[in-house]
Amino acid sequence: MGDLLAEGFDKLARDHKIVGEHRGMGLMRGIELVKSKAGKEVAPEYVQRAMELCRDRGVLIGRGGMAANVIRIKPPYCITKDDVSAILKALDESFSIIEKS
Repeated sequence: MGDLLAEGFDKLARDHKIVGEHRGMGLMRGIELVKSKAGKEVAPEYVQRAMELCRDRGVLIGRGGMAANVIRIKPPYCITKDDVSAILKALDESFSIIEKS
């Protein structure tokens, strides 16, 4: 499931201009949010908004990083493919909303 999550994060990084990079091992993952990929300016306000939007979609995410601009995900080991899909869908929708505002 960690590989499936990483592949989904790769797609999110390609599809969204606010995703600077993602990192992690196994199921423990982090997604850095930036104002633009070119400038790499940190965007902690985007993380706060993503937390709210994901919560509204039934997915709880955490915050981390020195500048509080990293989304942390650490799902339980019993996670299923459907759970991974739900996480990726919630993040994708949230990032799209943030980019439009």
